[in-house]
Amino acid sequence: MTTKTNRILILSEDQGLIKFLSADLDVLGYTAISENPLELETESILRQAPDAILFDLSTWDEDTIQIYQGLRSNTRLENQGAGNIVLVSEGNLLKLPLDFQFDELLLVPYKTRELEFRIKRILWQKNKVASSEVVKISGLVIYLARYEVQIKGKSVTLTFKEYELLKYLATHRGRAFNRESLLNIIWGYNYYGGTRTVDVHIRRIRAKLEDESGYYIKTIRNVGYMFRE
Repeated sequence: MTTKTNRILILSEDQGLIKFLSADLDVLGYTAISENPLELETESILRQAPDAILFDLSTWDEDTIQIYQGLRSNTRLENQGAGNIVLVSEGNLLKLPLDFQFDELLLVPYKTRELEFRIKRILWQKNKVASSEVVKISGLVIYLARYEVQIKGKSVTLTFKEYELLKYLATHRGRAFNRESLLNIIWGYNYYGGTRTVDVHIRRIRAKLEDESGYYIKTIRNVGYMFRE
């Protein structure tokens, strides 16, 4: 089952397309966020930490194409691991160079089921973890479908937010997240608490997992936290 922690960033100037995509993503169980690519800043994407990016190239504008290619070549964004889906109109399909790089392609006008399929493929390729699977790492077991955590064979009692935070980090192994991103992802944009909330929850999780040394959840200096690979 899709969860609201799957965040999909829409990069488009077309407000009508953004409206339709956002409505469909909401029905499919995803959290939709949007930006105008012509006003885009790399730091904004890094802060929002999307799981997938829908990039609208349906108008085939040279400025947007250059922005897209710039994003593809950005090492920091590449390390964040968000796959991208390029939206192209049928009339512009043959304009795509054979060496044009993208993870998935979606023709617009699109069909909702195809949109759902493309996103699921992106998320599968990125996480390699389905909701029915189990995360096992050196004595730590997370039963994702049962909301259950064990450490060295003993059950661990976590609060809902502690569990969601641990699960998110564990299913995005090897990726560093800053505190603001984790706060927005787990608590939501309407949460008015500070980033210290994240530190407090990480400390509690570590205590319950007997992970004071940061074996499972690493502290990345001047950045935030990362679950070990």
